[in-house]
Amino acid sequence: MTDALERLLASREVVFLDGPTGTELERRGVPTKRPLWTADAAVAVPEILQQIHLDYLQAGANIITANTFRTTPYTLRKCGREQEAAELTERSVAVAHRACEIMGRGLVAGSMAPLEDCFHPERVPPGEVLLREHSAHALNLQAAGVDLLLVETMNTAREAHDAALVALDTGLPVLVSLILDPNGTGDLLSGEDLEVAWAHLRPLPVAGFLVNCSPPVVVTAALERMQWSEEERPIGAYANYGKETPDGQWAPDTSTPPAEYGRIAASWRDLGARLIGGCCGTTPEHLRAATAR
Repeated sequence: MTDALERLLASREVVFLDGPTGTELERRGVPTKRPLWTADAAVAVPEILQQIHLDYLQAGANIITANTFRTTPYTLRKCGREQEAAELTERSVAVAHRACEIMGRGLVAGSMAPLEDCFHPERVPPGEVLLREHSAHALNLQAAGVDLLLVETMNTAREAHDAALVALDTGLPVLVSLILDPNGTGDLLSGEDLEVAWAHLRPLPVAGFLVNCSPPVVVTAALERMQWSEEERPIGAYANYGKETPDGQWAPDTSTPPAEYGRIAASWRDLGARLIGGCCGTTPEHLRAATAR
């Protein structure tokens, strides 16, 4: 762990991440299509993107995640736009930093997501591809000036490991987060045992361990299993509300009020979570309810 993130964790009992960017863009009327999804947002709708970051900061976020989930050379190559990866990453990070400057606080995390679809662990590429592609993205994020790297929504232990490994090569602090089986009790979406996955990852000198993009009840079950008495590094979570539709969009669950998310997030604090945010389908109001407790 280095400097900014270390100081932030030392100064607060709980550090709050932001909420989702993709589903929030969709909620605000910005269309998104696969495979690029939100990769063009910093160019197409920079004002809306900046306002999303500002709304999360105003809701109490200490860390906001730049919109780099799909600004990877790997994704852009599918559309013949690989040469734009560094520029789109830089512009996305710049929008996030500008929001922090306006608010006068906040760190910017660079998102490093699965190369393929988050909900399809069977599509994870071979190891040599993972190392090459995640390294290219990590270097772009470093050059863009992020404060830390967030290896997130990883659906297999091997991609989480390889992405974290090359992320650490940048010298930046790295957080690692896994996506879980939405119908399970805390194991990975790939079916891998949670404890086995963490055993594979814990030798790496990452700054913290999280789970994300899973229903709150599953996240709670995972956190109960992550209470490692011998592990001093922070654990955390950011859950989703809703589910992916067959056409690749997100159908949010609007029946659960933000106050309930705040109550659930408070229970995660009781389980030892020191990093808390929101994922797909949550909004700045959900984060506000979590930070208010």
